[in-house]
Amino acid sequence: MTANPNEREFINLESVAPTIKRASGWLIVWSIVVFVCGILAIVLPLTFSFAIAFVIGSVVLVGGIAHLVFAFHTRNLGGFLLHMLLCAIYEIAAICLLANPLLSVFSLSLILAVFLLLEGTLELALFVRLRRYRHSLWILVDGIGTMIFGILIVRQWPPASPETLSALIGASLILSAVSRIIFALAFRTLSPATG
Repeated sequence: MTANPNEREFINLESVAPTIKRASGWLIVWSIVVFVCGILAIVLPLTFSFAIAFVIGSVVLVGGIAHLVFAFHTRNLGGFLLHMLLCAIYEIAAICLLANPLLSVFSLSLILAVFLLLEGTLELALFVRLRRYRHSLWILVDGIGTMIFGILIVRQWPPASPETLSALIGASLILSAVSRIIFALAFRTLSPATG
């Protein structure tokens, strides 16, 4: 079989139908979890904001400890000082995140805005790739909505309150969850859109 070297090969979605159908169940479960998190972000904005700062601070703290342990376990290989510096950077960041959760929420909001803008861009690219499938419009809606939420967070940064930030994050999570549930249910049929 000879192929034109100028043509790009794409995955034939019909050939991976069984895998996609199996994964769609997990996608629905994950979408429900994301939906619940979106509701919690709106209903309990301060708790949700501080919980995110605490979780990220804890992960960074554990990462710093891991660098410390790794530095001692590999000190014969060289780079001990660099691992110790990485540990120090991680621990300083963790202390900043955990000691002042309100400041953490404000700084994380800017990172989240960039994340939402990138996610929205990728959602639009995914729509272009899957546009021939029924209900793929929901991916387009999710991508546009996610980009709008990212822009709103950037425009309101620094946020007037964690409540505003949590409401925007919650709405973005809910939009993503609903679009994923609808698309996963529709994708189980794997039939291209007509018309």
